[in-house]
Amino acid sequence: MRLYNIVLLLIGLALLGGIIAYSNPALLAAELAKSDMRFILAALTVSTIGAFTRVLKWSVLVGVGPRALFPVQVLGITISNFTPGKLAEPAKAVLLKMRHGVDVSRSLPSIIWERINDLFVLVLLAVLAIQSMTLESNFLYIGFLSIGVFSAMILLFLGVLKNEGFGRRLFQLARKFPLLNKISENFIETFYNNKIKKRTILVCFVITVMAWILEGYIFYFSLLAVGVEANPITLAGIIALAALIGVLSSLPGGLGSFEAVVILMLGITGITGPKAVAGLILFRFVSFWYFGFLGVLSFLYLSRRLDVKSAFK
Repeated sequence: MRLYNIVLLLIGLALLGGIIAYSNPALLAAELAKSDMRFILAALTVSTIGAFTRVLKWSVLVGVGPRALFPVQVLGITISNFTPGKLAEPAKAVLLKMRHGVDVSRSLPSIIWERINDLFVLVLLAVLAIQSMTLESNFLYIGFLSIGVFSAMILLFLGVLKNEGFGRRLFQLARKFPLLNKISENFIETFYNNKIKKRTILVCFVITVMAWILEGYIFYFSLLAVGVEANPITLAGIIALAALIGVLSSLPGGLGSFEAVVILMLGITGITGPKAVAGLILFRFVSFWYFGFLGVLSFLYLSRRLDVKSAFK
């Protein structure tokens, strides 16, 4: 598995290197060197607000205060971002148990609802992006494939949450895999007894929309830093489609695949060349990598505050 992850990382780096090489590295470096620091700081400010927004949307669902939840959510998302297909998302349920004693069976439904809201908003924004642009047929198929896959995933998650019989069959299937074979009947009972109110889910949905729109504004300021102006909502749609395709590619953090999709779609809007790549690099720095930095700080903060033994109870 470790070799598989390394291979995926190398593929992502190769794709990213190809994009940089194609954009003319010398001109790209010049664009980055003369970028406007005021707009970079504005992007960082919005990115920080976005980080708190992502904490708030889980806080609403799981019932733990944002201040206490912040390092757990940030570290959990960071771990998830660097795993293929973001498969490690449930890891934050374990972190929450080790930090605040909340049973995984109680927090897991909130994570599933959080993921449903994220995917639903991403699919909506991606559809808007596709409808507003003239895409080549091959890329259009990839876009609709990613939307179809994640729409099916939303239905699967809803099936697990809303249909207990269906969910129990999936839990029984999961028991056949390593690490998941310790799922107990008590875990399943607690999972289905922990109901989340519709109003709470709706509030989480509104916050989720805000979080992804903020991503569009982070990109907006990143492009302004290199002298390019674009519609923040259009940029949010581009990010959404690129995020879906990036997760579907299984490359860690969508590295390479995310950038390729964004550059292609920026080109359709008329933003091309070194300026487009420079704006994208700044965006990834103040969004993805900045969040990863917060994740490292969260790890250092939590490393002496986690009750590791509780994870096995």
